[in-house]
Amino acid sequence: MLPRLSLDDRTYENILEDARRGIPKRMPEWTDENAHDPGMTMLELFAWMTEMQQFYLSRIPDANRRKFLDLLGFAPKEAASARAEASFGAIAAPVALPRGTKLKAKGETFETEEQVRLVPLSIERVVTRTEREASDMTASNAQGDVSYYAFGREAGRGSRLYIALDREPLLGQLVTLSVQLVNSDNLFGDRVVPSAKVSWKAYGLDEKTQQPGWLPLETYEDATVHLTYSGRITFFFESQLLPVIVHPANDRPRYWICCTLEEPGYEFPPRIDRLLLNTAMAEHRDTKSETLDFNGPGLSRWRLEADSYLGRYGDLRVQVREEDGRWREWRQVAGFDGAGPEDRCFTVETRADGARAVRFGDGVRGLAPPAGKGNVRRIHSDKTFGGQRWLGRSNGLPNQRFELFDLAVRRREELRLQVGEPGEKPGEWLWEDWLPVESFDRSGPLDRHFVYDREKGEIRFGNDENGAIPSVCAEPNICITVCVLGGGERGNIQPHLLTHWVLPEQRALGLAVTNAGYGSGGEEAESLSDCVERLQLELKRPFRAVTDEDYASIAKETPGLKVARVHVIPAYAPGRSAPSPGAVTVVVVPDNDQKTPMPSEGYLRTIAGHLDDRRLVTTEVHVIAPEYVEVTVHATVIVEPYFTEENERIVKALANMLRPLGGENGGWPFGRTVHRGDVYSAISRVNGVAYVQELWLEAAGRYARKSASGDVLLPPNGLVYSGGHRVELISRTQV
Repeated sequence: MLPRLSLDDRTYENILEDARRGIPKRMPEWTDENAHDPGMTMLELFAWMTEMQQFYLSRIPDANRRKFLDLLGFAPKEAASARAEASFGAIAAPVALPRGTKLKAKGETFETEEQVRLVPLSIERVVTRTEREASDMTASNAQGDVSYYAFGREAGRGSRLYIALDREPLLGQLVTLSVQLVNSDNLFGDRVVPSAKVSWKAYGLDEKTQQPGWLPLETYEDATVHLTYSGRITFFFESQLLPVIVHPANDRPRYWICCTLEEPGYEFPPRIDRLLLNTAMAEHRDTKSETLDFNGPGLSRWRLEADSYLGRYGDLRVQVREEDGRWREWRQVAGFDGAGPEDRCFTVETRADGARAVRFGDGVRGLAPPAGKGNVRRIHSDKTFGGQRWLGRSNGLPNQRFELFDLAVRRREELRLQVGEPGEKPGEWLWEDWLPVESFDRSGPLDRHFVYDREKGEIRFGNDENGAIPSVCAEPNICITVCVLGGGERGNIQPHLLTHWVLPEQRALGLAVTNAGYGSGGEEAESLSDCVERLQLELKRPFRAVTDEDYASIAKETPGLKVARVHVIPAYAPGRSAPSPGAVTVVVVPDNDQKTPMPSEGYLRTIAGHLDDRRLVTTEVHVIAPEYVEVTVHATVIVEPYFTEENERIVKALANMLRPLGGENGGWPFGRTVHRGDVYSAISRVNGVAYVQELWLEAAGRYARKSASGDVLLPPNGLVYSGGHRVELISRTQV
């Protein structure tokens, strides 16, 4: 008998009792709860059915749960790799590191995500300047333990951020600046409209006028969206830079670039952790084998270049796809002198930087690959991976299984196989690609699929009904072409641990490397129970804006923005006095620490674009800012004798109530009238208060109005904030 796995420990009696307790709340008109009532009979029936349902649900195995999740389009998430920003130093001359350069941090391997071009430049000084002051932030930027505001706390128009380079950049050189901001993730939406605009300039020589000055600096790429998010900015220096003195760095002239705030409007003034040059994103992974496909142009003497870490330092194989879809292995030769027009061969040419290019024949001496889309493939593998790439040979039987042994691949898509057959000539092989799938449920008898079981570390093939069977062979013919290790929480490293090079050839360059920030984002594979819980949340999550709650929920989840509060006003359009049945107005408040948080124009446009994709076709959506009304309380309060000096506590209680964000309920409700009775109640709850003798309210703002009874009236999108409250305390003994 299967063990009972209790998903719900409630018994029949518990379920029935819970239902009976809900009767007065849900149906107050139901007063007869005796056994003879037909309604009670129905409750008993459904309580019994619920208990039986829980009984059977407790006996559903994990395999069935996975099938149910698959029917809903869900599956447990695979392990995620952490990412860390590696910064390089001690650069004596320009150098290019290939994509996939391997670095070590406490035994964990990281790889650069792209090619890194390092230039002998470093940041020497950092200066911020506002209307009020100029500050040297060099020490804070170098140490990285104290953040600083790029444009001051107010981020006013014309504020500047100056960055001095230790030497003059070369003309036509691309320089990448990494900007690390406080609490600003760089995983933002592609449709974010910047709230503010900045311009970049460099002090140099104007070629037209031959006069020195601040010249526009072309930004090749700006992933920070005008210093709104952490990211990288790539500059292109097309003019000669000149040294100049910038206060307060007055000791000597330097080569300066300047960022000027042209249009203010930040919800969060940019606060910088670090500014770094010569950086690259590194991912927690260890690639053992990779494939790169290219379009064959059909040209003679074609030179195929592909620069990567394994492409430089690993083993190289070349395959060309035949007309029947199979890949034929070509052989490497030293030269084409002895090659004939039908010889499938290639040579390898090594550049000065170590990159290797593949050269094909001209049709007379060596065959040239035909033209085609993705028909030429380079396979790079680690030199230590030669024996591990062979899984074994196929015996032609269904449901074959092969173990991966020490290859702990964490993600299904990072494992690829080929199954080979001997060719016409001795030593020649023809290969077919096999793709990974989660299960064979959707695989037909001709589908070249395999299933990778991460927990068991094995690969399974089909049975010729669900998934094809690999071709039988007397030699090992199942080969791994793509294999990537790494991932999980072990990649979440602390700063300054990513300091070791894996390869001695790269270590010999004399470059220094470290990670100034944390490595983050590494997660273990999702468990089945966590996946079920995520599914339940996703099913409740709105994806189409129909009700007011839908609009509020979707607006709060706008990618790239932090939204504190949302208020939806149906049948209302700004500027129209009459109700608008087809209109919906959404009022948004950004999440920041200002007294009256105001969204910028870009902020409103970003949310409007996000809602526009999810609204009904006939709905007119407006996204607006709140209208703030300042409320000042004047009160004479009678208190106990020992509390005559405690008016700050009353002022604090009023400020806590009259605030747009925070407090017990998240802030003052939109459009709700500030009644004098609310203020009476807030003051009376303060310890030591006997009663309120006099009280009146003042309101200030564009739409501030008061009723005849002295209450403050708010517009539909109105919020309040505290003014300078004046509270007079009188001892109870003096009345």
